[in-house]
Parts: sequence; C-alpha cells; structure tokens
Amino acid sequence: MKKLSSWAFSLLDWVMHVAVLNVLFLLCSLPVVTVGASLTALCAGQRALIKKEPCFRAFFHAFRAGFWRATAAWLILLPIDGLLVSHCVSLIPHWREGAQLQLIFVALCALLALSITFTVFIFYSRFEAKLFRLLRYGVELAMSNFLRAAVVAVLFALPFALAFFPTTFPIFLVLAVLWVFFYFSMVAWAAVWLMNKPFIRFAQQTLGMDTTKNNKEDAENDY
Repeated sequence: MKKLSSWAFSLLDWVMHVAVLNVLFLLCSLPVVTVGASLTALCAGQRALIKKEPCFRAFFHAFRAGFWRATAAWLILLPIDGLLVSHCVSLIPHWREGAQLQLIFVALCALLALSITFTVFIFYSRFEAKLFRLLRYGVELAMSNFLRAAVVAVLFALPFALAFFPTTFPIFLVLAVLWVFFYFSMVAWAAVWLMNKPFIRFAQQTLGMDTTKNNKEDAENDY
C-alpha cells in the first residue's frame, strides 16, 4: 500500500511539474517575439525534470541567460518559416490545378525550415553558442537528423495547424485543456529524448567535447 501511495504521489508530482512548465511556456510566449527564449527554457526545464533536478529554476535560468540570443535567432527564423508556411497554405486550394509538385516542394522546404527552427532552440537549451554559429549548428543538425527533427517540428506545429483550418478548428477547441496544460511540455520531453543521441554525437565530433563521461552519463541517467 505504501508503494502504491508513493507511486501515486510521484505521478501527481510529475503531472504538476509538466503542467506548470507548459503554462509557463505559454505565458512567456505571449509577446510572440519571446517564443525562442520560451522554447529554450521549456526544453531546459524538461531536461532538468527528467534528471530529477529543479525544473522551474532551470526554466527561468535558461530564459534569462539565453533571452537575447534566442530572441535574435527567433526573429531571424520566424520570417523564413512564416513565408514558406503561408506560401504552402496558399497552394493547397490549387493542388488539383496542377500545383501538386510545387506544393510538395514548398511543403518540404517549410518542414525543413521548421525543423531547423526547433532544433536551434532545443540545441541552445543544452549548449552555448554564438548567434550565427547557433544557427549553423541548427541547420547541420536538422539536415543530418531530418526525420527526428521533422517529427519534433510536426508535433510542435500540430495545434496551430488544427486551429488554422476551419474543418479542424472544433478538434482544437475540444483539446483546449491538453494544449494549455500538457501538450507543449510533453512535446519538449519528446524533443529532448529524440535529439539526445544526435546532440551527444555532434558535441563529440564537431564541438570537440569529451562525451565519454559527462554527456554520456547524462544520457544514461536521463534515458
């Protein structure tokens, strides 16, 4: 009985932390220009939660420490993502009129751009880098691990896609509680898990870090 109650308490504690991180991410993202810093902080908080470290402290520390650089990266990447996604959406009504190949090409470009964007901030939640080097690393990692990065991008973009189209907007409303309290935090957990091995490999090969101890131990302890 004690084991059961301990397990239930641990589960409730984890759910509470996940929910608070999700709400913090949404609140810190409200100005829109701060989404990059908020996403970096969310991934840092989730990684701390996985490692059983103070996740709220990790969230606010990452938000403050990386605010200007993450915001600058977001303001560079956002127009590119917006242009490609809006162009892709504008082609959807014309896909029966011979625009199939163009739509597929633009959709793939948009997916790659979104993959790079999310990879940049997931990477920045774990490693320090100057702005343009951070962007370069994001491009390299997203392209060399495209399937993983694309899954993360699709998961993060899903609520916005459901909210945008009139036919799927009712689904978005039905799942409102999920978006507000759990979804983005859980996607951040999945992103940290999916990109863990590529990051360790990248740190060893490109950054010249000794991953045989610290990062490898992190990976074993976290996952």
